[in-house]
Order: sequence, then C-alpha cells, then structure tokens
Amino acid sequence: MLRNLKFVKYFRDFGWEPVVFAPENANYPVIDETTFKDIPAGIEVIKTPVIEPFAIFNLLQGKKKDERVKDVFLVRDQKPGLAHKLGVWVRGNFFIPDARMLWINPSVKRLRKYLKENKVDAMISYGPPHSTHRIAYALKQEFGIPWVADFQDPWTQIDYFEKFMLTDFARNKHKKQEQEVLKTADKVVMVSPSWCDDLAELGGRPVDYIPFGFDADDFKDARPEKPFNKFIISHFGTLGIDRNPEALWKVLAELSVEMPEFKTHLQIDLAGVVDYSIFETLEKAGLKANLNYNAFLTKDKVVAGMLASDILLLLLNTGFGEYNTKGRIPAKLFEYLGSQRPILVIGQTDSDVAKIVSDTKAGITIAYENASEIKQSVLQFYASWKRGEQLYRPIHIQDYNFKYLTGKMAALLDEISGK
Repeated sequence: MLRNLKFVKYFRDFGWEPVVFAPENANYPVIDETTFKDIPAGIEVIKTPVIEPFAIFNLLQGKKKDERVKDVFLVRDQKPGLAHKLGVWVRGNFFIPDARMLWINPSVKRLRKYLKENKVDAMISYGPPHSTHRIAYALKQEFGIPWVADFQDPWTQIDYFEKFMLTDFARNKHKKQEQEVLKTADKVVMVSPSWCDDLAELGGRPVDYIPFGFDADDFKDARPEKPFNKFIISHFGTLGIDRNPEALWKVLAELSVEMPEFKTHLQIDLAGVVDYSIFETLEKAGLKANLNYNAFLTKDKVVAGMLASDILLLLLNTGFGEYNTKGRIPAKLFEYLGSQRPILVIGQTDSDVAKIVSDTKAGITIAYENASEIKQSVLQFYASWKRGEQLYRPIHIQDYNFKYLTGKMAALLDEISGK
C-alpha cells in the first residue's frame, strides 16, 4: 500500500484534498508503523470493521489463526500439503474476486452513509485486492462519482490465476466482475507498459500508465549501515519459489572456492518473507555462513541497507502459465533507483524492468539460465568494489519520483472531475 500512501502524501501539492477509507482490522503480511510519518496532518480517515477468512485458512494449514497472511503460492514455510491445496481451491472458487471480498458490503454501507453527508469530487480504488474495485463500482453505480480504477497487478491475467483450480462458474464470475470494473471506471490505470496493453485489449479501452516510484524524501537523510570489508549482495522484499536464482547461488559458490578472499568478503543480505526453498538452496551451495537474513525491516532500515549494498538484486517472476510476466515491475526497482546503487536483474531480458534498467543505466539484466554471464557480471561488480568504484549509477530517474507521479494521477482526477 506504499504507492497509495505516497499519493496521499503529495495530493495537496496538486490541489486535491485526500480522504482515505481503510478497513479497521484487516490482516496484512507486514505493518510498518514508521511509514505513518508520511500521512499528512489533518487528513480525514474513514474506517469500518471487516470480516476476513484468514483465520480459517491458517487453521486449515495447522497454523495459529492470528498468524500474518502470506502469499498462498509464492512463499511457503514448508512443502505444501493437501490442506494448503484445499485452502487455495476454496479461496479461488468461493472468495471472488479475492480473500478480501467480505470487505465489500460493510465498506459500501459505511461509505454510502458518508457520501450522503459529504460531497467528494472523485475517487480512486487501488487493487489488488480487487475487492476495493468492487466497492468503488457499487458506489459509482449509486452516486455517479468520477472514478479511477488503479490496478497494481492484473486480475484474471495474473500469472497464477489458473493455480486457483477454478470451476467454469468461478472463472466466469471473475471475468464478469472484472469487465464491470473496466467498463464502468472513468479511467483505468496500470503500473507497467506491457500490462497496460494487455488490460486495454481485455477491456477494449485506453489504459493509462503510472508506474510505482520512489520518494526522494526517504533517502534525504539516510545513511548506509556498511560493515567493514564486505561485498554485499542484497535482496529486499518477498522472495518466492518462482524467483530462486539457482544459477547465481551456484556462481557465488564457485567463486568462493576459486577465490578464497571472495568467500571472506561475500555477504548475502535477504530482508523480507522468503520461501523455505531459498534457504535450502543456499545451504546446499555452502553459502549459509555468508547469509544475513532479516524477516522484517522498517522502511528506514531498508533504505540504509540499500545504500550499503554493492549489488541490489532484482529477481523477476518466472511465471506459472500463459500470462504476461514481462510486465511485472516489482516496486523495489524504483526504491533501488532512488538509492542510486547498482542493480543486477535476473530474468527476461525483454521485460519492462530490463528496459527501465537499461534506459536509466542503473545496471544489467541477465537471463536466469545464463550462468556464464552472471559469473562474469559478478566478477565485474567485485573488481569494481575492490577498486572503491561503482560499476553503475542511474540517470534520468526523476520521472519515477512519487511527487511527479502524483501529479500524473492528479491530472487524471482533474480530467474526469472537470476541475
């Protein structure tokens, strides 16, 4: 939800006074209260209690009912069993559009009361969860408020959509609800060029591109926490089964044998929710002693960690099926750009990420299977580090500053509201 928070932070600079609606007791994977400083003073926040199914899903998997929810496909504590598969099937076929569907009715009821007493000029729904788009759809139907539907991930075109083992009835219901949103919203926004094209084709209408971004304020007073004489390769954020860079771990293991000083210097920093298979692969590669893992870091610690990194690792989704994975642009890319540290992307070389990294001269993109090029690149990074130099330094990144991006969103609001 960082994207939404940053828009709210800067909307006043463009003549819009934001009013925020949020569920009162939602279950989120992570809550970082240090980001609350970005909430503008005096902003109006509307909340209402909601019901969520995650306690039931956790119990089905033998977990504590109040445990924080994780991505059901990408991150696992252990190999999934029958209970997990059953939970996924129930989620896909009965919770439409998503596991937050029980937000919809209480949210519409609360906002209906608010809108009868207060005038608003426009509204934005941010999804996923796509249940937020369904809330906005209901309000649009009743009140006719100009509406921007901001998609931060696809809905039926997401790469893991078929993993839900959908019945024909459920699949058709997903598609019907998605079409209602696409046909009814005054503007539709997507976060990557490739996904804009996909969504435009699906909805038969233009889709505006507004990517994720970085906030220059986050880096203004940040200082790196750099351990002495360490060559640091870092990854921040969720690291799932679909992004395990086995070729990279193999290369690091080979270099550790071939160059004993490399083994001494190497530090692998992982911060965030990580699938158990990543740890298994690192241990098999003999790199466990080089690993520094933090399950959670506050935003200021993440920024400090990025600034201390010699390689910022960006691993692209390899995908589960037929859908467009080259349009996935992890939000961390823009934080990496803001840190102005060098980036090593592993994934599709024709992806939207690869183009941004190339255009900004921020780093290099190498395919997962190209172990020889990965090895050559790591050696170049390492040699540069030993010389006290930086191999890549991004340029022309101002178009990804959240203040600039807020101006683009505000312009859409001006257009649909007639301001």
